[in-house]
Amino acid sequence: MKRTLAACLVILFAAGPSFADDASSKLSFFYDSCVSSGPDFERTAERAKADEWPSMAEDMALTFTPMENPEALEGWIVSGGEAESFQALVVSRADVGGKTVEGCTVALGDVDADVFEKALVEKVNAVSAGEEQGQDRVYKRYTATINGRSEAITLTLPLYAKGSDQIIASTVAEQQIEH
Repeated sequence: MKRTLAACLVILFAAGPSFADDASSKLSFFYDSCVSSGPDFERTAERAKADEWPSMAEDMALTFTPMENPEALEGWIVSGGEAESFQALVVSRADVGGKTVEGCTVALGDVDADVFEKALVEKVNAVSAGEEQGQDRVYKRYTATINGRSEAITLTLPLYAKGSDQIIASTVAEQQIEH
């Protein structure tokens, strides 16, 4: 019995950091791709082309974006398959209340949802803006100001996180026009 308990503890402690490391690397992907400079449709499309990410079907990309009726929409499968966990990236642009807004969304597989959320909130000093609970998902909304730009962040998380979860993280902000 003691050997079994000891073996279970070793497995838990060995697995714990890898989930945390994985959440950290996936948070970095979301932060670098979508949050640090805010969503940027053109920049992201150029990166996808340079990195030769395979395109995602438009109807699939539409399921990931938080915007209704986007004027522009593109998505890519960044990784996935037998050796890698699933990662997708979707960018969108829409007119909302007479202003052009851009969105950037990542869909991630095999990530510790709790670790990801806590690390994101801490990293961007996000303020809770509410949440809604679905049948098997919770939708958590945050606001944050990153480099002087206000962003609305939404996390779609499993209702009961198990440490190896599928999540969707999105940010939406007013389009910035560079002069």
